[in-house]
Amino acid sequence: MQITLTIPDKKADSFLDVLSHISYVEIQAADTPKKKKRKKPAKKSAEEFYEGLREAIHDVNEAIAGRKKLQTLGEWLDEYQSRTHC
Repeated sequence: MQITLTIPDKKADSFLDVLSHISYVEIQAADTPKKKKRKKPAKKSAEEFYEGLREAIHDVNEAIAGRKKLQTLGEWLDEYQSRTHC
């Protein structure tokens, strides 16, 4: 199933972070062609998954309250690319 969502730019990074921790969700930019599947990292335990989700929700709440600045998608992509191409 394919679903299209519209999310405000300033909230998209945190939403994508939460989705990226769900093993059965594939994230693909709408304007780019589908790429070959890459190796999936080792599966996380349920406890690790929920801890990551708790942290993501905490980060979003901190950003909403103005106590934390979240990365932009561009910053995240630059960091991701530098980690995968080194």
